Amino acid sequence: MNYLAHLHVATQCESQLMGNLLADFVKGRPDNQFSPLTVEGIYLHRFVDSTIDALPEIKTCRQRFPSALYRYSAIALDVFWDHALIQHWDHFSDVSFAQFIKHAESECQRAVKNEPFPLPERFLTLSSRMWQEQWIPSYAHAETLQHVLSRMSTRSPRMAPLADTAPVLLKHYDAFIDAFPAIYEQVLVAAKKKG
Repeated sequence: MNYLAHLHVATQCESQLMGNLLADFVKGRPDNQFSPLTVEGIYLHRFVDSTIDALPEIKTCRQRFPSALYRYSAIALDVFWDHALIQHWDHFSDVSFAQFIKHAESECQRAVKNEPFPLPERFLTLSSRMWQEQWIPSYAHAETLQHVLSRMSTRSPRMAPLADTAPVLLKHYDAFIDAFPAIYEQVLVAAKKKG
């Protein structure tokens, strides 16, 4: 799952939103590195990632990618699931998408200010840009997928093939969109049980 899905799962589990975004920037055990609420958010994010990766539906989706791109398919699908969640938003939320984003930004910024421990600079930079440049709302448009994956592919030379995954997402768009509700429902149920 990507930014939006992790934020949405966090609200459903009454977990700190900022900690759920921070998780990808923290290696190893976060205990005693951050406040307890932040640590709990990091662990929820990790639980969600491991839950979705283990679903048979995800393996089926990943098999639609050519073998040369298979190792990048999980990342590509994570990005796609945010797009899919926006398309299915009314099914999973009683709050409008615009209201949710406004609330999520406010909660994350408040948590950043109140975190008593230092936060990684990379996270602070990304978080600031994400809200200022409205990354999450842009995921509503399928054409954004190519831009996002191309941007991610520049992080390191070994990530370069990630840019080639967007055409696969678009080729199998209907299959992925249709698969999403059942996948996400399972993730939500598991996350709520964990909480």
